[in-house]
Amino acid sequence: MGGLRIVRRSEQLTVDDLKQKFPTKKNTITEETVALLNQTMENPDFDSSTFLNQLVDYQSCMIDSSASFAEYINAMKFCAYLEAGHTMVEAYKRARAGDEFVQSRWDAPSGSNGYNEISFQASRYRKSNIVKKILTQSDMPLYLLFQAERWKAVALLAKEMTEAPYAKDRINAADKLLMHVKAPENIQVELGIGLSKGAQDMQTQLMEQLAQLSQAQHARLMQGETIDKVQRVGIKTEFVEADIDGEE
Repeated sequence: MGGLRIVRRSEQLTVDDLKQKFPTKKNTITEETVALLNQTMENPDFDSSTFLNQLVDYQSCMIDSSASFAEYINAMKFCAYLEAGHTMVEAYKRARAGDEFVQSRWDAPSGSNGYNEISFQASRYRKSNIVKKILTQSDMPLYLLFQAERWKAVALLAKEMTEAPYAKDRINAADKLLMHVKAPENIQVELGIGLSKGAQDMQTQLMEQLAQLSQAQHARLMQGETIDKVQRVGIKTEFVEADIDGEE
């Protein structure tokens, strides 16, 4: 069982607060949007400060996909639940719990029409542009910051693959090497005589997004946050309420 966590509720955010943090989307921030975010941050599933920080860190995904701020919040919730190990259907239901479509099918048994309908929508949502962009960035949260160390680790595995005294160790090193040099699932590599302009633009855009994310995460690490907290989208896998004295 994990250690005891002290829960402190953050103050309610306002429209002006969000417009200051997300100036490029200020025209899509409404009272309803603020209510949605405050409701999310009051949900015991989420660490409110981490979730808000991640909204700031990943905002290029919202801008590049032309999503509204409300759509961005729901997409981040969906990705957070996926990261915590929920199935795609459960993640969709929890992230979109306020939707009438989800509420009317919440208890639909597996195999029923209602379940199949919500499963279909969850699958479509997983393939949406905003969700794919968030997952692509979260799959490589500290990639740029620790790129040199990554290559040292890869070189060590390559050496073990050829020089380890026992065959089982060489096979194990080869298996791990292949796993770590595998390209992220959400990045499509275009083959041919060079990359097309569209592919080059996509690659440049992704690297810019990762550079921004890495810079923000580096700053948070320098402020004393742990790597585990920095690289998370913002959902807590364990939640135990306690007062300041540590009594349950």
